[in-house]
Amino acid sequence: MAGTKKDSGLKQRYVFPFVVLAPLIVLYILFVYYPLGYSIWSSLHLWVIENPLKSTFVGLRNYIELFTANPRFSKAFSNTFIYVAVKTALVIPMGLLFAALLAHLRRGQRFYIFAVFLPALCTPAAIGVLFSYLFQTRFGLINHILKTLLLQPQPFLNSPKQALYCVIAVDSWAFVGLTTLIFYAGLLNIPEVFIEAAKVDGAGKIRSFFSIKVPLLGHSILFLSIYTIIIAFQTFDFLFVMTSTGSTGGSSGGPGISSYVMSLLVYNEGMLRGQVDRATAVATIMLFFVLLFTIIQFKVLRPKWEY
Repeated sequence: MAGTKKDSGLKQRYVFPFVVLAPLIVLYILFVYYPLGYSIWSSLHLWVIENPLKSTFVGLRNYIELFTANPRFSKAFSNTFIYVAVKTALVIPMGLLFAALLAHLRRGQRFYIFAVFLPALCTPAAIGVLFSYLFQTRFGLINHILKTLLLQPQPFLNSPKQALYCVIAVDSWAFVGLTTLIFYAGLLNIPEVFIEAAKVDGAGKIRSFFSIKVPLLGHSILFLSIYTIIIAFQTFDFLFVMTSTGSTGGSSGGPGISSYVMSLLVYNEGMLRGQVDRATAVATIMLFFVLLFTIIQFKVLRPKWEY
């Protein structure tokens, strides 16, 4: 009897995790893996919107046409990589710098943490509308300040050369609070014994920061780099709200197609034009590059230091 009860207890112990995880697995299959597989399947077919089952298999034709016969995709492709590179290059160092400054404050830490993190709590649509008015060429506050300083007013969102970078700047401003908060938590978790040992060896504050603290923040840097790139690839809200309607086929991305990115192309092709095959092909390309950059970052940024 004792053996039977013991076997029953072992079975319950091993079965219980599967029972608990079953609903989560079902949700993932329904809302992640099935849509992902269906999206890839759609990108390999000539989509018939009235009856998807009658869609004709065309292989890589949709992908080839995107790269060879779609100028809007070429512009969106290059702009997406510019957006990802510039945003990542801004928010990671700035977040690390702000976190280091917060860690050295003796008073008012909570206030400054709240002030830095507050934009991350606001919706991108609200922030986009606000900065659209701030960047306005005639009555915008930023141009008013430039005029007060006797500087040349700028076209900002009305300029094909400046529009994309204006949106990147606003997105980075809203996002840097998150990177600051995570880096700040990482700095607080570094054992003080390492810093004291560096001081004994004659290392100053700057040397200790770059030789001790930054290497020990490897896990935070890896996580934030991957997360920032994923979010930057998927950027939509700020561009949709802030950029003017141009020759993009419906949604924002202007002036013209100067600030067009792949997420806007997915929206245009899939939601406005009903060309699901092209939209899913663009989405699959985005997925491929996100996975590629994630793997590269794991290889390059994997921490070599543990504590």
